[in-house]
Amino acid sequence: MPTLNETKEQMIVVGSVGEFTNALQQIATQRMMRLRTQVMKSRPFVETASDLLQELMSQRNAMQSEDMTKLKKRKPSGGVDRRAVIIVTSNQGLTGRYNIEIYQKVEKLLVEQKDADFFIVGKKGQEYFQGHKFKELKVYPYTVPDTFGVEDLSRLTSSFDYYDQVTLAYSRFINTATREVVVLSVVAPLAVSVATDTKKDAKVEETKEQAENGKEGKKEEPVKEGRYLYEPHIDQLIEGVSKTLRNALFQQQIMDARLAQNSSQMIGMKTASDNANALLGDLRMEYNKARRKMIDKKIGEVFAGSALW
Repeated sequence: MPTLNETKEQMIVVGSVGEFTNALQQIATQRMMRLRTQVMKSRPFVETASDLLQELMSQRNAMQSEDMTKLKKRKPSGGVDRRAVIIVTSNQGLTGRYNIEIYQKVEKLLVEQKDADFFIVGKKGQEYFQGHKFKELKVYPYTVPDTFGVEDLSRLTSSFDYYDQVTLAYSRFINTATREVVVLSVVAPLAVSVATDTKKDAKVEETKEQAENGKEGKKEEPVKEGRYLYEPHIDQLIEGVSKTLRNALFQQQIMDARLAQNSSQMIGMKTASDNANALLGDLRMEYNKARRKMIDKKIGEVFAGSALW
């Protein structure tokens, strides 16, 4: 059983830990509240911009079958795809399960894309991937400060043109208590299947129209194929939109990851602070019991001594 001094020292340590975790919780809360407003305001824009870019690429793939030849020109000899994987982690610890969830999610990605170049954002992730377990991977650390702008990401985003496929793994903020590790393609090779899917969708729509016309007793009308005209050329339009929106999209995703990190840290430090307070209460009760026993023992010794006299 610990002595009174040992119990008192434990109380001091636990009390200091509780104050420290409570301070971190308050800091993470302030950062989360400030960043959440910014992220939520910009998220609809970047999501709409991403949908617009995907729609343009779908139209381009449906209209031009020559796009694959352009992709082959970008490939090195042997037709090997250049691939990159960007993994966003935190710059600091004490963030709950934030980094662990990301590591667990990308384990499959590490096996499937061993030949890719791995860009690790965040000091904790860089320390993790520098271990002996990942010595076969081509790992490149990339530093992004806690307060960052487009210029801090420009060196990484400018390298996207070199790769045929760029995959991003980050933790996406959903609400204060929930986040989701997302793996998505920032830069992807041209999908030939889009044209096929477009034809299938057109056939489905045609079948629906024929069924509706049959119910109404109308004659079937010949299907007229529509075609969009883009000015400037659709390739130039996609290139211009990509360069304009790429930094904004990537910045939004990094901000979303930082928001999820602050949320995870806030919850983790709140749990640690509550545990510290509960432990401090138990230690205080144990200290009072031991102190009371010592006082009772002293009182008993005094009465026993007075009885001898």
